[in-house]
Amino acid sequence: MILYFSGTGNTLEVARGIAEASGESLFDMGAAYKEGRFEVQVGDDDSLGIAFPTYRWSTPPLVDEFVKKARFVTASGDAFRPSYCFTVETYGYFRGRESRYLAELLQKYQGIAVDSAYAVRSVGNCLYLFDTPGKDAIERVLVSARESTAKVSARVCARKSGDRVSPNPLGALLSSGTCHEGKKRSVGAFYALPDRCVGCGTCVSVCPTNTVKIVEGLPRWEGGRCTECLRCVQLCPTGAAQHGKVTEKRTRYRNPILEER
Repeated sequence: MILYFSGTGNTLEVARGIAEASGESLFDMGAAYKEGRFEVQVGDDDSLGIAFPTYRWSTPPLVDEFVKKARFVTASGDAFRPSYCFTVETYGYFRGRESRYLAELLQKYQGIAVDSAYAVRSVGNCLYLFDTPGKDAIERVLVSARESTAKVSARVCARKSGDRVSPNPLGALLSSGTCHEGKKRSVGAFYALPDRCVGCGTCVSVCPTNTVKIVEGLPRWEGGRCTECLRCVQLCPTGAAQHGKVTEKRTRYRNPILEER
């Protein structure tokens, strides 16, 4: 079983690649979280993988909450102890200690030890920090990501233990301020341009935390559950949804795998 969370599709592509190579099934944490569903049906001797994107050199808040609340249910009713456990993170520029932090959460809340951790560099998509690369650059990064995924898949299929993600020194420093429980994401920077918004509701449907609502024909971001995946901004079909003024002129990104769904 591979649990995954994906904003614009990068992590989905990696998780699917590993699942196809290993024969594991996929479980979408984002879809389950949106529905308030934390029960995960597993086999008594299943392996467990968790695939996640790096946000602010940490894990997404949604992943933290899912790990805390997940109820792994076996057919026998016994406590779930995976025969093998691994994590894989996707990142755009450089990584911190987010995989170590996730391992700590798994041990603390589920009593599960991580055997190996992996990282795959993919297309950076934090739109309020960086513009989307050009088409050729995106394709080069995605080809490299698929090659890295194949290598990770081989390690996972062989159930290798002891593999670890080495953090970038700056990433490790930044992680010291972001890898903690209870991290909140403000919704204050989100808004929609009235002249672009057509009221289609895409932002509402793709939001995994039910943070977006349509009020008087326009989206409104409310509450303290936002995981800042930027799905609402990146997947808006008209480019109406924004996260700060800087995103108004930036190019949206979605991994090609989303076009297959």
